[in-house]
Amino acid sequence: MSRLAHQAETLKLARLLDVDPAQLSMLAKTTPEAIRALREQATHAAFADDEAFFKRVVAASRLLPVPVLALVAEHALGPLLAARVAGQMDVKRGVGIAQRLPAEFLTEVCLHLDPQRSRALIRAIDVDLIVEVAIHLAERDEHVTMGRFVDIITDEAIAAVVASLEDDADLLHTAFLAENKARLDAIVEHLPEDRILSVIRTAASADDLWPETLGLMQHLSPEVRGRLADLAASQDATILTSMVSSVQAHDLWGDVLPLLADMNETSRARFANLPAVQTPEMLSDVLRAASRDEVWGDLLPLVRLMEEDGRARCAAVASRLDGEQLLQVAHAAADHQCWPELIDLIQRMPSDIRIDMIALLGLAPPAVIESLVPALEAADAWTLLTPAWGRMSQGARTRLQSAADAQGLGERISALVAPPAGR
Repeated sequence: MSRLAHQAETLKLARLLDVDPAQLSMLAKTTPEAIRALREQATHAAFADDEAFFKRVVAASRLLPVPVLALVAEHALGPLLAARVAGQMDVKRGVGIAQRLPAEFLTEVCLHLDPQRSRALIRAIDVDLIVEVAIHLAERDEHVTMGRFVDIITDEAIAAVVASLEDDADLLHTAFLAENKARLDAIVEHLPEDRILSVIRTAASADDLWPETLGLMQHLSPEVRGRLADLAASQDATILTSMVSSVQAHDLWGDVLPLLADMNETSRARFANLPAVQTPEMLSDVLRAASRDEVWGDLLPLVRLMEEDGRARCAAVASRLDGEQLLQVAHAAADHQCWPELIDLIQRMPSDIRIDMIALLGLAPPAVIESLVPALEAADAWTLLTPAWGRMSQGARTRLQSAADAQGLGERISALVAPPAGR
């Protein structure tokens, strides 16, 4: 479960219920999808209860001219009731009313509006007015509300709003909380490089907006995500170091490791060899998260790009893996063709631990063993079996021998583990 997606959905539900997000701690183990479904059901229930009444209000309003209705909305109904009426309003009359209302009042209306029920009306409103309201919402830090409109307003309006928001933090907060993440690709693709670099620097600022930035990147296409990641990696090392510190502080390695796969190899190597990544404490956190969130398939290719000293440090930390974690890594090595990286780590471990690790690999399922055999051949690492053979169960030995025989490599094992002549 993505911790970032969970955080975003919790914030949106808290905003709907008008409570502090900390009061929703009972949802800590609930999936983001379930939280979103709960919020959508609550929104539907809130608006459906009085739908018939507001339809009658709209029907009666047809007797009044638009200028009068604008005055009634502002001075009699107020923003809450005006928002409920807007969902039932004819688009043409609704736009006419909106154009006559102050942007400050429309900002209040947006806080209570269900954008999905007013989609046609919102898309028909003048872009300049939408920009004005967006600026007011940003000044009030109403990023949850702004995020709900990302899926509704036109591409032209989005471009105008993005250009008008001078504070990149507003962009990051809004994108993080956007309802329809599919539209983020188009938004980011149209940002000039200098604006993207400005956003990256904002993420690395003292306010620590990396969680929002990484949450945004999770929902971009691999191509766009790779572009952003490579730009970040090309900056001063302090940018990446700030990201590493933030990821550790917020325990986000499980979210971040899959994102690194979209970097080019130069960028990934630079990241993997950062001094901030290469501390034993940081490597321990990374490996712990890889086991917890099952992202070893994303971590092992990164290990290959580490310098010699870095791989040695990584092996020292990996030597503390328990049997269950090792088998999890073996599954990832088989699924992602990462046996060379895992074998290299095992070869760097202290002798006793290395023997135990190889013996434990014999407990892996047949499919994993079948992929291990050609990997041992390719790495010329058959000698790893010799000291571990005596610690393997008979079943493990049989599986290894059978897998080697099936691939025409049975003699490799026989030559290594056969008892000396004369015994």
